[in-house]
Amino acid sequence: MLNYTTQFQLQSMRIYILYILFFSFLFINSDVKSQSHYRFQDHWNTSFFVGTTNFSGDVSDNANSFKDNNPFSKYFYQDRRFGLGIYLDKMFNPYFGMRGLFMYASMKSTKESEKIYFTGNLFEYSLSGVFDLTNTFLGIDKRREYQVYAFLGLGLTETKSELFNLVNDTLINREGYTVEKEGRGAKRLTELVMPIGIGARYIINKSFSVFGEFTTHIVFSNKIDAYPVEGTVTERLGMINVGVTYYFRLPSHWSFGRGNIRYNGKSSDPSIRAFNKRKRVVMQTKAHKKAMKKRKKYGRKRSRKNRW
Repeated sequence: MLNYTTQFQLQSMRIYILYILFFSFLFINSDVKSQSHYRFQDHWNTSFFVGTTNFSGDVSDNANSFKDNNPFSKYFYQDRRFGLGIYLDKMFNPYFGMRGLFMYASMKSTKESEKIYFTGNLFEYSLSGVFDLTNTFLGIDKRREYQVYAFLGLGLTETKSELFNLVNDTLINREGYTVEKEGRGAKRLTELVMPIGIGARYIINKSFSVFGEFTTHIVFSNKIDAYPVEGTVTERLGMINVGVTYYFRLPSHWSFGRGNIRYNGKSSDPSIRAFNKRKRVVMQTKAHKKAMKKRKKYGRKRSRKNRW
């Protein structure tokens, strides 16, 4: 039997997945006319970002207080650590796209009321839906130099963390250091995560842009800080980051479907084909040039035996 906390986590996960699928379907199927300009090989970009992290959980003073966790509070700047990551984005239309994320972040948090603190790090792998708020609310403008967007997704985290005594720095507990088999390294703690964020971008040119983001990574666990407290369902890792984006397109032969078929100079109309044959009308295509080279090399009759 699953306990109440596990059931709640599973139910929450199902709800989030349904939300993402619903909005994905809504935005992918919107504005069918504009989708013709958003082929598979077009509108890709990759980004690199760096930032600072701030953890909120059981080993945090005033973790659930907005008053003490906003940019105007001193607690907002305590125990900040470093994080970096890579995005890979694909836009399906002017309003919606998908984003893959790989991120590394170090963490620290202190609870002075209980004289404990923890340190740790995590890797995150997630997939999110990206919503272009500027095009949605202000209309499509290809010359616009700025963009405001939001994203929501699901993924996994792999965590290592250690809990210490604040007075004498003695180790109290560890998570993500379990060795299952001899000769192998420690197995990290793996948990479900939901990244949420909002960002603003300044477009420099067709190839590059810079951006800043505020993100929250909600981890469905109470063990991230190595201090599991009964009744805790989630813990959060906040991040403020800046980065640079590079826009690119894939090679045209990577596209799905037939795409634009190259014209070979031959008509499907029998009357036109007969006229072209009678008048010796030949279009200077690559196929024709290749055939003429074979005729010069092998002769007209022999070239028929050496057709490509």
